[in-house]
Amino acid sequence: MPLKKIFFGVISLIFAAAFSGCSFAGSVDLLLSPPKLSEEQTAVYEALQRSAGKDVKLQYPRYGEYRSAFVFADIDGDEGDEALVFYEKTGESEGAGNVRINVIDMIDGEWRSVYDHAGVGTGIDRIIFSGIGSSERMSVIIGYTLLSGEKNAVVYSYEDGRLFSDYSDNYSTMFVLDMDRDGLDNLVLIRPGNQLKKASMSLVSRSGEDGSVAETGSIALDESAADFVNVISGYVGTETPAIFIDGLSSGQLTTEIIYSMNGSLRNPLYLGESGMIENTRRQAGYLSTDIDLDGIVEIPTRSPFPGYASGSRESLYSTNWNVFDNYSIVKKYSSYYSIADGYCFIFPSRWDGVVTAKKDDATGDIVFYRFQTDITNSNTELMRIAVAGDYETEAYIENGYTLLKSNNHTNYFVKLPDIEYEPLVLTSTEINNNFYIIV
Repeated sequence: MPLKKIFFGVISLIFAAAFSGCSFAGSVDLLLSPPKLSEEQTAVYEALQRSAGKDVKLQYPRYGEYRSAFVFADIDGDEGDEALVFYEKTGESEGAGNVRINVIDMIDGEWRSVYDHAGVGTGIDRIIFSGIGSSERMSVIIGYTLLSGEKNAVVYSYEDGRLFSDYSDNYSTMFVLDMDRDGLDNLVLIRPGNQLKKASMSLVSRSGEDGSVAETGSIALDESAADFVNVISGYVGTETPAIFIDGLSSGQLTTEIIYSMNGSLRNPLYLGESGMIENTRRQAGYLSTDIDLDGIVEIPTRSPFPGYASGSRESLYSTNWNVFDNYSIVKKYSSYYSIADGYCFIFPSRWDGVVTAKKDDATGDIVFYRFQTDITNSNTELMRIAVAGDYETEAYIENGYTLLKSNNHTNYFVKLPDIEYEPLVLTSTEINNNFYIIV
């Protein structure tokens, strides 16, 4: 049976927030209590208990598309879903027991356990179902968290009522993507470097006459990166799928772009002789993203607005959004980007190089001016942006601001000057089209 295609538009690393302090000690168990089970899940859970006993604790994947301990999918191609239940035996010392997978199938109108499998880790990072190179054969891909803190990917096939491990390797980031544009997914594994292995990205697929799963391509990544903090998929140009990897080193980010050409992986920014990776260097926090939602990923870099000196504490910086084009890093847009306030305003082309910005210390607004000679003489106000909570909305509107956009009780306002015959003053359509909330 042909597999349903799963596309991932944006993959990014997700950071978990930790609780701190002692005042919540009495309510932690309530906060961490599992969700109530549906009627179907309850029937599956009862089948699990009949097979494994009542001393079981459900395990929930931390990330990915599937976050339940009960995952339903057709893993044997019979057009009916099986249930995979992730659990561990209670009563074992912490960290001693591995996650187990119980396969439960519908037989004669009743959910029954048909197979139980011991995993290789103490937790579940994520779960993926994909053909990875096959249009007919489903692979079950489990990302385990190990006691050491590392993560291990295992690719399973389900045959004759059993799970078989076809491939296993460590990773830091894992997802599927059709890298070679053949209509079939590849498993992508990204690994930072350590004392034993160099940093790399690999493709894993099911191929060959025997349908075995193996690494089909690999490429080295920047060895200086201590961690890969952002991984996003998109396009180079309009037709080439690519993976953009932001690496962190000494408080700064650089970006690598990986794509497939003529059956081989390429990493053009990291070619030693090119030095192009240095053209992506910027302050931490400025992550690559598809800023204008056109499918092509942009890489941010920073430069002082006109009138400011580079490195000065008082400087305000323009964020330039760059694309990889014809083996060069090319600026696509200039913008004002506030990470703290969660928005980006992309400059129209007629503003580029002739508009500067100042912060109004009295109001906190960011104000844009026509640049004239130096920052002191730049006093022709073109637009100001304010950010405020719901309770301040009425006051801002009374003072001539327009509510532009809202996100989770944060409101973004603009105010235009009342001047005539100034070609740099924007229309409301330009402002709306160029203002982006960055979540």
